[in-house]
Order: sequence, then structure tokens, then C-alpha cells
Amino acid sequence: MTYEEIRIVLMGRLADFDGIEQERIDYPNQPIPFEPPSEGLWCRATIQHGPAFMAGMGDRPYTRKPGRLVVQCFDRVGSGLGPLNRLTDALEEHFSYWSQGALECLEVSQVDVGVSDSVGRPQGRGFYQCNVIIRFRAG
Repeated sequence: MTYEEIRIVLMGRLADFDGIEQERIDYPNQPIPFEPPSEGLWCRATIQHGPAFMAGMGDRPYTRKPGRLVVQCFDRVGSGLGPLNRLTDALEEHFSYWSQGALECLEVSQVDVGVSDSVGRPQGRGFYQCNVIIRFRAG
């Protein structure tokens, strides 16, 4: 699979997720800058590719491309962890051990980041963050 094919499959799967309204998800490098909603949960999606490696040799080398889809989930500070945990549980249910073609998602983990400045972006201040880490391999 190409990196673009990986992006299309993973972002397509996230677009099919009905656990949060799509306008509350910040997809990478969109033409209109994302503004977090004034209340409630929102997310930011990022694909982080790992080092590709040769997985086999036949007529030509066969490459496998591992990586992870990171969905950063945010709620206002002081809102409690219940809504974030329910959202991350729903994302786990949607992605874990799902596959399409040559791409398969593996286990899903949650990382409780806590109060953050949202990677230095000013609109992230005042949010509590939990990351959903979805490991995948393509090829």
C-alpha cells in the first residue's frame, strides 16, 4: 500500500465513526482552519508512520508499513473523565482488530495526557486530553 492509500483507508474509517459528530474532528491539513467547539468533546487525528521494513521476497521485495493512528480527544477542564472515557471506549470498539484490504488495525490503547496546551496551539488551552493510539500495519 502507498502512504496515500493508508491515509484514505484510516481517515475513511474515522469518517464512518458515529461516536462524535464529524465537524468535531480536526483532520490533518484541511483548507479551513479547525476551531474547537465552544462546549463538549472534540478530537484531532494524526497518522504517525513507523519505519517500513522488508517482510518477504518473491519476484520482488515485499514491504510492510507499520504505524499508528493517534486520535487526541479533548474536553473542558473540570468536565470529568466519564465523557472522554466513553468516547475512547467507542473508538476502541470501532478500530480494534478491524481490517480493510492490506491494512489491519491492531490493539488500541488510551493515554491520559491530562491538562495540556494542545501541542502549543492556543485554542487547546483549558482542555483535558486523552489520546487513543491505534496501531496498524499495511502490506
